[in-house]
Amino acid sequence: MYTLQQTSIWHMDKTAKFKVDPALTKILGESYTSVEAAIKELVDNCYDADSAKVSVDFPNPFDHSKIVITDDGDGMTPNEVREIYLKIASSRTSRKGDTTQGKKRKVKGRKGIGKFAGLMIANFMEIKTKVRGLETTIIISKNVILSKDQDLEAIELPINSIPCNNGDHGTTITLTGINQNFTFPNPDKLKQILSREYLRENDFTITVNGDEVSVKDIPGQKFEKE
Repeated sequence: MYTLQQTSIWHMDKTAKFKVDPALTKILGESYTSVEAAIKELVDNCYDADSAKVSVDFPNPFDHSKIVITDDGDGMTPNEVREIYLKIASSRTSRKGDTTQGKKRKVKGRKGIGKFAGLMIANFMEIKTKVRGLETTIIISKNVILSKDQDLEAIELPINSIPCNNGDHGTTITLTGINQNFTFPNPDKLKQILSREYLRENDFTITVNGDEVSVKDIPGQKFEKE
């Protein structure tokens, strides 16, 4: 039996809106050097959510259907999605300090625009996040954001919350409508980028297409010597 507080969530406004920080203009002037670099930013956000495990799954090169990034981190409540996640260009370090609340990790996601990292790759970005007995889903469309006749703060984004198990937590980002103008993401290149950043972390595991990022992914010439 669900509490009145949980049930009331279903009757909330079914849309959410971006909250734009004054630093937006400067940040949107920056660009990602590759698809892999954009995906790394999404992984950085998983790390900052105190995840222990993250998986990145690419589609078959002949089926550009979707890219999925899943973590077992803190997750977000509906209010956190509205008031924190959708506040564009808001620095996480300015809001919560330079270490994470749970595992006291040094925060890596500095730009506050992870949702734009995903939209560089795809036309649609679905964020499904679970915590405290609620699963919240929000969908961001790149075409809607790029509409010249709309102010970013006026865009209404579909959002929905349903009950889930109280112990469930984490976030799944699904990117669909993959941009055909970019080189298809290279799993080996992504593993190399992530290995430089995360191999020293003892409590953080990343898999790419089911293959765990490890020492063998460190870039450079390899040789054996007796």
